[in-house]
Amino acid sequence: MQKKGAKDREKEAETMCAMGRRGFVKLMGLGTLGFGFGVSIFDSIFQYAVGADRTEDDRKHTLLTVGTVDFMGFRAKEITPNSEFYITTYSDKVPAVNNEAHSLRIEGLVDKPYTLTMKELETMKDRTEFVTLQCIGNPVGGDAIGNALWDGVTLKKILDRAQPKSGIVKAAFFAEDGYSDSIPYTLAQSEDVFLAYKMNGEPLPREHGYPLRAVIPGIYGMKSVKWISKIELVNYDFKGYWEKQGWSDEAIMPIKSQILMPMNGKTIPHGNYVVGGVAYAGRYGISKVQVSLDKGKTWADASVKAPLSKWAWSLWEYDWKPARAGEYSIRVRGIDRSGKAQESGSLLGRLTGSFPSGAIGTHQADVTVK
Repeated sequence: MQKKGAKDREKEAETMCAMGRRGFVKLMGLGTLGFGFGVSIFDSIFQYAVGADRTEDDRKHTLLTVGTVDFMGFRAKEITPNSEFYITTYSDKVPAVNNEAHSLRIEGLVDKPYTLTMKELETMKDRTEFVTLQCIGNPVGGDAIGNALWDGVTLKKILDRAQPKSGIVKAAFFAEDGYSDSIPYTLAQSEDVFLAYKMNGEPLPREHGYPLRAVIPGIYGMKSVKWISKIELVNYDFKGYWEKQGWSDEAIMPIKSQILMPMNGKTIPHGNYVVGGVAYAGRYGISKVQVSLDKGKTWADASVKAPLSKWAWSLWEYDWKPARAGEYSIRVRGIDRSGKAQESGSLLGRLTGSFPSGAIGTHQADVTVK
């Protein structure tokens, strides 16, 4: 195999996180995620009587009708609409799968291999959860990240029905487009991992895995395999397509924070200004978000909104009154609940980009105050 250089890796990362939409500005609403004015496209889909009794799942679904959230002056789409959610690509092919004919096969190291139809799987539904997904090729401050509400079935529930044998190392996922990947069997036994057939209250869009995909919280999106048709339990270290190219097999998402308002290069008026963005810390959750205006010499706490779930990003805002007109660099970092601060990155990291374990570094926006 020919050795790949930094430019090859950069191109590979771009391919992994190819966007099938009109860019991050669209994702962020009118101008940025902080300017997502207007009525949500989901308002016409979900209608609930005010004051009516609702289950927890219904309560989550009502949040889809909210559209733009105003958090202390920072306006944002806390839930990414399906049409604006980033799209990863393995090939140019988007499988045309028939929901009625599609089935999921469970096999490998099991006593009772079996097949589930989509109708049978939907009767097993036990999960409705907000989960933030991100592409491993996403650069610092990049747009290949989104937060959605997923409906589905806990993977453990599906696997246990096949009566797994001892000695299993990994659960390998196989997709209709020829893609494959895997996760450790210990992770597959977590109650947090599930297979989803709905996204934001609707059947999965074709490009997002219709009719069935994995959702692996806290792990980069390449593990959340789309168009799943087979799961095989194996007793060896199965490597998927991207792992064979040298990308991380663990693929754990690190602490991430991002400035969405103001955008880099923006000119803003002198006076009070709301700085805002999103932050995510995986399994530990965000404890604090801090902002620096002196290139990291000192840090001030921002306000953080409680996330929609333990696996969803958090909105944050910081009230800023620039002392004078001029050029400023705004930097942000997150701190998780274990006390770990977001890494600032390194020279090597800047050279290699997101390869092999995802981009590391703090996000910065350079602005002019007039």
